[in-house]
Amino acid sequence: MHNIRILESHGVDFSTFQLEVKARRWWQSYLLGRPADSPPMTWDRFTRIFLDRYILPSQREELRFQFEQLQQGQMSMTDYEARFSKLSCHALMILPTDAERVQKFILCLHSGIQATMDREVEMGTSYELVVEIARRIKGVRQRSRE
Repeated sequence: MHNIRILESHGVDFSTFQLEVKARRWWQSYLLGRPADSPPMTWDRFTRIFLDRYILPSQREELRFQFEQLQQGQMSMTDYEARFSKLSCHALMILPTDAERVQKFILCLHSGIQATMDREVEMGTSYELVVEIARRIKGVRQRSRE
């Protein structure tokens, strides 16, 4: 829950700070066009506005489909996590909560790793910690094969 509060309070500022020239101009223009008494921008609202501006609906649908079909398969844990993170932002409607994101991440791992991580779903473990636990399990299993 703590990560959600950080994302809500600083995520928009951090992300917009990193925008490149064209996107930064668009964002500044967007902010100037908002009424002065507008509520602070939430992460959810920013994400939707940004995706609507820079990713066509047909592209978002394709990316959402890729996310739904995602499995770790032969990918390393690092590659799988990077792919999961990249695609999951296009599936906000599918995974609106951190708990659902954790569950999907674990569900798409190799079955051997997945089976040892049931407790993480039940305990409400954060996404970041679940990724770290999965990496450690994968490392232990690789070392035991050597």
